Amino acid sequence: MLSRVRMAHPDPVEARIGADTGAGLSLRVRFMAAMLLVVAVLSAAFFAAVWQVIELMEGELIGGTLARELQEFSRQYAQTPGLVPPNAVDRRGYIVRAGQDDTELPVALRGLPPGLYDDVYIDGREHHVGRRDVEGARLYLSLDVAPVGELETRVIALALVGSALGLGLALLTAGILARVVTAPVTRLARRVAALEPGRRGMRLQDGIRDPEVGRIAAALDRYLDRAEAFLQREQAFTEDASHELRTPLATIMSAAHLLLEQPSLPPQARERVTRVARAAARMQSLIEALLFLSREDGGLPAQACAMDEIVREAEELAREQAAQRGVALSVRAEPVLLDAPPGMAACVVNNLVLNAVQFTEPGGRVDVCLEPGRLCVRDTGIGIAAADIPQIFERRYRGPHSRGFGLGLHLVRRVCDRLGWAVRASGAPGAGACFEIRFRGAATPNEKQTPI
Repeated sequence: MLSRVRMAHPDPVEARIGADTGAGLSLRVRFMAAMLLVVAVLSAAFFAAVWQVIELMEGELIGGTLARELQEFSRQYAQTPGLVPPNAVDRRGYIVRAGQDDTELPVALRGLPPGLYDDVYIDGREHHVGRRDVEGARLYLSLDVAPVGELETRVIALALVGSALGLGLALLTAGILARVVTAPVTRLARRVAALEPGRRGMRLQDGIRDPEVGRIAAALDRYLDRAEAFLQREQAFTEDASHELRTPLATIMSAAHLLLEQPSLPPQARERVTRVARAAARMQSLIEALLFLSREDGGLPAQACAMDEIVREAEELAREQAAQRGVALSVRAEPVLLDAPPGMAACVVNNLVLNAVQFTEPGGRVDVCLEPGRLCVRDTGIGIAAADIPQIFERRYRGPHSRGFGLGLHLVRRVCDRLGWAVRASGAPGAGACFEIRFRGAATPNEKQTPI
């Protein structure tokens, strides 16, 4: 059955699209996360490309420049042995002639074999160094690449700033696009949230231009048609059952009461007519409970219900069965008034008391205690296994010793939920069971009732 969706805050649909699917993220968040992931991957690839270009340029340009400068230095030295080595801001040459001490060389250059080298630090600054031997002399040329390193650092910083700005722009763009993309879904969700169960002929597809969302709306419209047809059949059945079942029950109860008023009725026949009247009364309360639960608003107005009278009637109904089973039935009922349909309260109490009698072995005991705010039905019967307690109120759940159809306790819980009562079960195998109901709006006859 469809139920009304209530708004919890001004715009719950847009804030919670997809948020109620377990632990999943909303459609908007997933869209933004996907876009950010793409931008992050592209930014990482761009940064890696910039890094590789810098490294390649450093290797090719500086290394090539050093090789050409060293070759020119060697050529000039071969032509002019007394050549003065170059000494500029960004480059410097050294010549160690045959038999000459290399103490004037920087420490980092001593012992370097011929070749080209990078990451050589002279006076704390990074240099690229080359060595070539010409006619017994060792020629060294160093290029100061610290400015290039500073430029590299600035380029990397700019790349990082660009990546951060790109991510920020991507986040803003993703948010805008996500709002645009999810807007049709949000509007559809608002339409679904605004559906009224009692209002017929509503169509979600009307006015929707988006093809994909239109298909979803069309599927929901088909579901609404089936749900509406089902509700109509259920309402028709409820009305028919209410009329067709209540009328013969009223006839049976009226005839039974008339027979019981006959003083000439034999005792044995009187006992049987009494059982018929009690069974009819129980069936009437059961039918009222089922009709009560089948309607969204409860179907019955709140009424003043004397729970102590309901409990006494349940005692009379269960007394014969308890006597036949050899079970002692003790009832203590204080005057309690509730705002609840009497038939619903009778359904709850009858089910609990008769269940307790049914599952208590001969020689056992059932105690029923009614006091303001609570009803307790305790027995010394076969008890309830700990694993069964969370399931005994489920529809058609039957324990290993159950003799019924698994509907009684399920009906008790549904009626209690509808009336705002809290029902709790406890017990252990062989140690009996206890069912406790906490009422809402209970009062003694001399107190003002609190409406539920």
